[in-house]
Amino acid sequence: MTDTSTTPPVEASASQPDPGDRFRFTTAVRQQRPARILLDGPPGAGTLYTSLALATSIGDRVAVIDAQRGRATAYAQTFTFDMCPPLSYCSPDTLVTMLAHCAEQRYDTVVVSPLSVFWNGPGGIRDQVTRASKRTASSKWSAWDDVRPAVRHMLDALLGYPGHVLATVRNKLDYVAEPDENGRVTRHIIGLAPVGQEDMAYEWDFVGTMDRSHTLVMVKAPTEDLADRVEPKPGARFAADIKSWLDQGEPVKPPYDLADEARLPSLTFEELSDLMNRVRLRQAEGHPLLLPTGKGITLGAHISQRGNELRREN
Repeated sequence: MTDTSTTPPVEASASQPDPGDRFRFTTAVRQQRPARILLDGPPGAGTLYTSLALATSIGDRVAVIDAQRGRATAYAQTFTFDMCPPLSYCSPDTLVTMLAHCAEQRYDTVVVSPLSVFWNGPGGIRDQVTRASKRTASSKWSAWDDVRPAVRHMLDALLGYPGHVLATVRNKLDYVAEPDENGRVTRHIIGLAPVGQEDMAYEWDFVGTMDRSHTLVMVKAPTEDLADRVEPKPGARFAADIKSWLDQGEPVKPPYDLADEARLPSLTFEELSDLMNRVRLRQAEGHPLLLPTGKGITLGAHISQRGNELRREN
């Protein structure tokens, strides 16, 4: 390791930063952040309605990635948003491609509803695990090794999107029987654990759970006034509190310039290495990138693939 106390640092140009800058410690500076909001709840809790209410209050141009047979259109007269055709095949790669289309069209806010379908729906993570186990005649535990990179890739694209992202998550369900005030026993649906990757909530800044009374309980938030907050029918006022926290600090430039550079066909291996260093310095490896083929990929994965191709050619 170089002794920085005796060796003067090498001055790097703005276009070619020192790769060591990625590991150099500096005083932390508060930067503005795009929203990363995850809402879960049982049927009738209002997670989709609430996500649209928050999204249209936080952002200016809202896109909805609908995996519920077009159910978001029920709220088209209440909120203004664009949406893709309803998805019938919900693989992780499909979601990455849809996010890349949203980034290409500069939507500043994206709603994914529900994210759970990309986990256990047609073409989703569990579906792919089943196929992998049949293809290789191995157990489902070992098949997860084949599918886990796709899970990471999808999550990278969600968290690396250059704007606000709100996602709804379905709950595992149970039924409880309770007597009413007249002594009659009625059944109620209650939500249990969210459907999806067990540790996914760690990756999101705001995580809320909703019940059938449309009350939101914040189970995770980065600010004291929002953590553990109970909000009946959250809307514009609640969104303003979130936006106030998001807007604190220095503005951050979205990495569209790096994405445009990565598409240049003439980049050499050395230029790709320099680009990757700059992408990492701006924490933009997960930025969803739309390729000319119409397929979506993350910026970091695209640069790595092109670098590997050039290495094999040489």
